[in-house]
Amino acid sequence: MVLSSLAPQTDNLPTLETTFPVAWYAIAASHRVQTKPLGIRRLGMDLVLWRDANGKVVCQSRHCPHRGVDLALGKIATENGRSCLECPYHGFQFASDGRCVLMPCEGKEASISPAMRVESYQVKESHGLIWLWWGNEEMATPEIPWFTGLNDQPRCWTDAELVWDIHFTRAAESVLIDLHHFAFAHHGIAKWMGFADTKRLDSLETQVVGNQIKTQGVLKSEQGNGLSMNFQNEILFPNLSFFDLGLGNLTLFVTLTPIDQDNTWINFRYYADFRWPFLSRLIAKIAAWFELNFVQPDDYRLLKSSVPKRSGLMENHLVHADQTIVHWHRLNKHHQQKGVRC
Repeated sequence: MVLSSLAPQTDNLPTLETTFPVAWYAIAASHRVQTKPLGIRRLGMDLVLWRDANGKVVCQSRHCPHRGVDLALGKIATENGRSCLECPYHGFQFASDGRCVLMPCEGKEASISPAMRVESYQVKESHGLIWLWWGNEEMATPEIPWFTGLNDQPRCWTDAELVWDIHFTRAAESVLIDLHHFAFAHHGIAKWMGFADTKRLDSLETQVVGNQIKTQGVLKSEQGNGLSMNFQNEILFPNLSFFDLGLGNLTLFVTLTPIDQDNTWINFRYYADFRWPFLSRLIAKIAAWFELNFVQPDDYRLLKSSVPKRSGLMENHLVHADQTIVHWHRLNKHHQQKGVRC
């Protein structure tokens, strides 16, 4: 399959698409791609996802090269074991490698120009997510990044997603890293849980190895009888995070991907590991629902008010409790110096 290059210095890509770190990015939950094409926007590109006759996910540019119609409005046509994406406007069909293989208005024997094609992008399906490789096609692609502590089988997790009109750097600070805002940004929830006075971040330790940032610490109350929360956080730069919040068998996985320079797609996944699978799924489902409907709206409201819209090492005055955020931005600065910016 001929795949389009996503090289940071590629001349035929808009400047917008040269600004994100080279990495595997989760772009959609697997269950969202079924029998119909799915249109999405990620990393500054309009994309369409669909499955071929073997169930393999195909990712292509979203608009038909003939007259520009949205191919996500089309259908999957399968004949003799070969699946194609069919344009809803004139029935042009495109194979998984992007070639146009049928133009009904010109007849089955028509000679089709090589220019009549859609771009195809390298994607893989793993851990219940569809991942897109953002980098040169000549680059050796690493394995899909993941956390060894997360077990996908049997399925004991539930995920939820949302879209924020927030820059990727601000969103990353909030959903991948920050915990010491809990008693303030989520005061009602914290009070209900008994953590209203749990405001001090103590015993903070951070370790950075390559693109991995590991953090552990204690959120504690300075009141003598206040509750404490021990936590561990592991980040795989630029876009994956795993939290153990000391809630027993309940843990949180988060990934986020730029939609473009102003918007970010976020996927939350709660894992629950209990003796009975049905109980695990139920608890994970409740936790994901609560996160989506009660926790994240608070974060969004405050992030939306933040200036500047893009964050970095020099944009705000960071403190000791922000050291994990500092390390994330240092890694991002390293990528900037290599010519790949987010």
